[in-house]
Amino acid sequence: MSKNLLIVEGNADKHFIKEFLRCENLDIDLDVHVATAPEVDNNVNYTTKQGVIKALNTLIPQLNDGRYERIGTVVDMDFRHDSKLSIKDLTLVQLSNVLNQYDFNRDMKSIDNQGIFFMSDEFDHPIGVWLMPDNDNEGYLEHWIINSIKDKSMSHFDKAELFIERFDNTHFKSTTIAKAKVYTWLAIQKKPCMDLSRCLKSESNLLDRNSSSYQNFKAWIVKTFS
Repeated sequence: MSKNLLIVEGNADKHFIKEFLRCENLDIDLDVHVATAPEVDNNVNYTTKQGVIKALNTLIPQLNDGRYERIGTVVDMDFRHDSKLSIKDLTLVQLSNVLNQYDFNRDMKSIDNQGIFFMSDEFDHPIGVWLMPDNDNEGYLEHWIINSIKDKSMSHFDKAELFIERFDNTHFKSTTIAKAKVYTWLAIQKKPCMDLSRCLKSESNLLDRNSSSYQNFKAWIVKTFS
């Protein structure tokens, strides 16, 4: 078992990030687990951002006993709320409420689009936080994919997007419409599929590895776990 742990909300996130590591040839010893996995926390039984945040209460003490050396989290910003705070600020408040209890405080010197980090004087490594899709805007993994699509692939995505938008304006929830667009886009490729990680493969030639969204996420993984 690795000394490095990344916790995510769901299996799609887990599979995608593991494939990202492979495609980028990142030589990082890293376990990627869903927050509900028994090796993370037997008491968490739901795959949401709140599940990830709750799991931190179990994981952070394991930095003290040496089980883990580095911990990172990827959470979505995909929910509606009644708070006057922005979805980003509300998410950071929720994370800070847990992390501050263990003397991890947000590093205000870091640039948010390159990831958010919580530092502690007691530990050598920060806890890395990535707020999907870009640490600023509301969304989730599929929004990150949209932000990373190659220019020459956008014409097909635009057609998929137009189809979904014209399909039925009551059929999709606002929090799932980006998923419908991305999966439709994948379904109209020369090799149709329903696997998000397919777009990471070099032979698919769908994502721009030099895009800021792609490179920022890669840099965050390296900084958090290397």
